[in-house]
Amino acid sequence: MDDKDERRQWLMEVHAERDRLLPLRSEATRTTIGMLRGNAAHASQPDLVPYLNLTYLMAVKEGRGEDELMAFALSLANWAVSAVVDLAQHTNRTVEQVLDSYETAIMAAAEAEAEADEEDRADQADEEPP
Repeated sequence: MDDKDERRQWLMEVHAERDRLLPLRSEATRTTIGMLRGNAAHASQPDLVPYLNLTYLMAVKEGRGEDELMAFALSLANWAVSAVVDLAQHTNRTVEQVLDSYETAIMAAAEAEAEADEEDRADQADEEPP
C-alpha cells in the first residue's frame, strides 16, 4: 500500500469514528462545559487543576465508558483550538505566537526544574560523609 492509499484508509477510519461518536456530541459538550466551569474556578491554584481534570476524565471513563471519554476528549480538543484562536485574536497575535509563548514557558520551567535537581544533587554530594 502506498502513502496515498494509507492516507485514504486513515481518512476513512477517521470519518467512520467521527460518525460513530457524533450522537455523543451534545452530551460531550455539556460535560466539557461542566468540567470547565468547575475546574476553571480553581485557576488560582494551578497545581490543583491537573488533578481535578484527571479526576473528571477518570469519572467520565468509569461512569460512561470509553466512547463517552473519546467524545469528551474530542470536545475538549475542539474547545482548546477555539480558545487559542480566540486568545490570539483578542491579543492581536497569531496562533503560532500564542502557542510559542506557552511552549517557551514550558521549556523554561523544565530548565528551572533541571537546574534545581542539579543543585539538589550537588548539595547531597556535599553532605555525604567521606
